[in-house]
Amino acid sequence: MARSVQLMRQALTAGATGVLDPGDLIVPEGELGHTAFRAALSEARDQAEGLLLVYFAGHGLVRSNGTDLHLMVSGSRVTQNREHPFVDAISWQHDVMGSLIHAKADWVVVILDCCYAGNALRDFTPDGEQNFAVLTAAEAGVEIPEGSPADGTPFTREVHRLLTDGIPGQSKVTFTGLVAAVREAMEPVRAVDEHRWLPDERRRGDDVVLSHAAPASVPAAAPPATAPPIQEPPPAPVRARSGGRLRHRLKNRAFTRTAAVVLTVLALAAAGGVYALTSGQAAACAPPTELRLLADPDALPTVQKAVDGYLQRPGGCRTVGITVYAGKGTDAVTAFRNSAVWQSPPATCPATGDCLRPQRDLGAQPDIWIPGASSTWERAREAGKQAVTLDRLGPVAYSPLVLAVPGTVSLPAADQTGTPLSVIIGHLRAPQSQAALLRPDPEYTDAALLGTVALYTSLGGSGQSPAEIEQGMVQALSPSPSTANDLMCALARGTNNALEDRAAVLVPEQTMARFNLGPADPGHPTCTSATLSKRIANYPSDLPMADLPFIHVTWKGADRHSDERAQAVRDLYTWLTGTDAQTLFTGDGYRGVSDGHPAIPGPGSLLTDPANSRAVRTDLLPSVAPEVSTAALDKTLQSYRQALGPGRVLYLLDSSSSMDGFWTGPGRAKDLLARSLRSLGAKDEYGIWSVVEDGSAHHRELLSFGTHDRKAAEAKVAEATTVRQDARPDLALHEALAELRGRAKNGDRPQLIVFITDDEDSTGIPPAALTSLVQDAAAGARSRVVTVSLHSGGCTAVALNQRITAATGGRCLDPAVELATELPAEVAKTGTGDAE
Repeated sequence: MARSVQLMRQALTAGATGVLDPGDLIVPEGELGHTAFRAALSEARDQAEGLLLVYFAGHGLVRSNGTDLHLMVSGSRVTQNREHPFVDAISWQHDVMGSLIHAKADWVVVILDCCYAGNALRDFTPDGEQNFAVLTAAEAGVEIPEGSPADGTPFTREVHRLLTDGIPGQSKVTFTGLVAAVREAMEPVRAVDEHRWLPDERRRGDDVVLSHAAPASVPAAAPPATAPPIQEPPPAPVRARSGGRLRHRLKNRAFTRTAAVVLTVLALAAAGGVYALTSGQAAACAPPTELRLLADPDALPTVQKAVDGYLQRPGGCRTVGITVYAGKGTDAVTAFRNSAVWQSPPATCPATGDCLRPQRDLGAQPDIWIPGASSTWERAREAGKQAVTLDRLGPVAYSPLVLAVPGTVSLPAADQTGTPLSVIIGHLRAPQSQAALLRPDPEYTDAALLGTVALYTSLGGSGQSPAEIEQGMVQALSPSPSTANDLMCALARGTNNALEDRAAVLVPEQTMARFNLGPADPGHPTCTSATLSKRIANYPSDLPMADLPFIHVTWKGADRHSDERAQAVRDLYTWLTGTDAQTLFTGDGYRGVSDGHPAIPGPGSLLTDPANSRAVRTDLLPSVAPEVSTAALDKTLQSYRQALGPGRVLYLLDSSSSMDGFWTGPGRAKDLLARSLRSLGAKDEYGIWSVVEDGSAHHRELLSFGTHDRKAAEAKVAEATTVRQDARPDLALHEALAELRGRAKNGDRPQLIVFITDDEDSTGIPPAALTSLVQDAAAGARSRVVTVSLHSGGCTAVALNQRITAATGGRCLDPAVELATELPAEVAKTGTGDAE
């Protein structure tokens, strides 16, 4: 990196072509850490009045989803904290962009030569009329080689050449000219994993001259790109000494070298690899082989801990650096199935919608993948646009899936092992238990997906559709947490006190064991409270096991140092399955590996900790059966997406004359209905009926059932009037149930009926008619019914409201709650809102 900085300084200060004199610069002594970097940047920002140029050569890191670019400096490190993974690093968005938008310079130019440099362009937010330009070494999501200590990086070498030699046909090198020329020069070069290496840029405002070089005026003494390193102190921030303000723009006239240019250059080099940023290795150490490890989100904390242990082994020069990141499980499978797109993402997304962008959604192409289960590996190997080989070396740890039930919930002792999941859930739903059932989002983690397969298979046999299963969970907790850890943390929050002691959760045994720890125990999750209920593991006969397979990922065309990388991957696998790493896994609650099979927990295992006494079956050696097929996993995901996809909502608006006093105005019937439409999206289907007697029917259609423009639907509601007729709500509800039942296919989508009424016509329904309605609601495809009673006490005094909501798993709302808030919230459980 030092050589790259030297090349930039040479190009910018070259006698005949540079835009500043070497004497204009001073070089502060010492290394730059986070505090010094920010101070230097602020000082440069406040002093520069002409051109402020910031150049960075070093390491860049982003989160697994491609956001939050950070530049690594002395003292930077990466942690396991998902909320704040970068410590003492430089945030592009906050530290750099956030500072430079306050610059008083006429031009601000930033040149980034680091991995993921293109990700900075997502947070390109110049202020007002600023002339601001950013040139990045590569596109978003692309990792680039470090370059050699003698030659510098390929990108900076090309920038140096163009600034020094000029661009054919151009009398000066402008920012826009430099961008076009360096992109052309880099086109034949390949980045890490043979990804195309194309610099990128963003610019707002006027162009700016960065060099006076032209092909005819090449300095005779210009240093070649492969010149030996210059013997001088390591580069650091340099700032202009003198004042003056340059106001010439290219559109007015070209400025010359004799103009009073005030230029500030910030240049620094970060040392080491991703996890060796502060290693202080001697100069004789060769750069370590860099590996990337993609992990299942549930397993990430322990995998990271094990990798940290591997990197902290005693010895001399570090031979390997490892970046560990997690990715949404379904994104990982889709990306591996279409791995060619990971190497060469499309330049633009089609007009039909979003496109597959693994670099954006997951991160860089991994060398190692540790999904939650081997079934996920099998899914990823399905034919597609393959540019990758996925070799399974073996499991690194195991964790059975369990139904973790609060100790306060009574279940038969026989339920703990060998009982089908549906039987246990039946006991949980018994009147004496009334437990809720929860599970993390199956899109995110493999364990949650395996649990969902078991749920749909087991409960489907008793007549429950995926939509009904998912709606039950949405009623208890929404949105569904991403990971098992997030789910347990959600239960520990004060807002869920009524749920934490009655929620049975489908999670890995390892997660449950951690959350059983008391506040004083090492390893106690920081999000939990002392009152979180201890849970008992039940091991249903139809729940599989998470086996954390270690997958060696090799990419087509990625042949650079392939033997060294392959050996580094094998070395890591050997260590992860060895004694030291296995101690870390079992200490976190996993079952270890013994000859490729799960081992019985022994001393030192979290499963044998007193906190988990009688909570887990340490004498139980679960098998990895039942096996789950790729077809079953794909079908389950399809059913899950349909179940939580666009919904169907049918509004029944009591329009009888008694509603006159509840009809118009804030918080009244039409206002409440219109507000709730905001919970519905463009793909949701809905209709509005007026509940009045109309010949043989018991409703009139105000808005036909289908998808609608929200403004047009609100206009229809505004036009609605009351009618001088009575209503039969029970018969209108029969018709509404039939309408939705006719549209349902195996309960494929969430369905909701909203009945808004003053209850006058609801109180006179004969008991036999009410019983008939309840029986009808329980038959066939089920639709939730939410009643909105505009009379105080309507949820306790009116039998229709009580019985129809209880029978359908719905809810009764009356003025005892904030109707303007609660009704949209209920509709949001079925609609997609703005989530499309």
